[in-house]
Amino acid sequence: MDKHTQLKLQLKKLIGADPNYPVTGVIKSVEEDTCTVELEEGFEVPDVKLKSTANGNDNLLIIPKVGSIVTLLSGDGTVDNLTVIKVDQASKIIFNENGLQIEIDSTDSKVSIKNSDASLFDLFTDLVNILKQFKVYTNMGPSGTALPDSVISITKLETDFKQLLK
Repeated sequence: MDKHTQLKLQLKKLIGADPNYPVTGVIKSVEEDTCTVELEEGFEVPDVKLKSTANGNDNLLIIPKVGSIVTLLSGDGTVDNLTVIKVDQASKIIFNENGLQIEIDSTDSKVSIKNSDASLFDLFTDLVNILKQFKVYTNMGPSGTALPDSVISITKLETDFKQLLK
């Protein structure tokens, strides 16, 4: 009996008569917008979709952490149409719609927020650079650069946002 036939029989055993009964498994690997899931008794199912369509467009993509438990459902009751519908642990969440992109990445503990015109990281970088060079006019002419205590605060702001944003 070939592997595909074995897999179908195993799925029928797991889900019974209802082909749309949810099945749980463990993530073995992630390949862009699909993954490989290990079901009970060690059967591995490749090409499980991480969203309704595996088409390369990441409007909303939740990438599960390898080794985490997921819940699967087949839209038509076949193995070829399994989709992850619930994730126990996510390594990354990507939202991309109308030019807005938000990425939450637990692998590096950072967040990215940007659109086609600007990114939050770049805005904070520009702000820090402005603050470092900030001068005001006085009766004696332009002021010097920031005082040491201000430089310490500006540097802390820069360090803090670089730990959170990408």
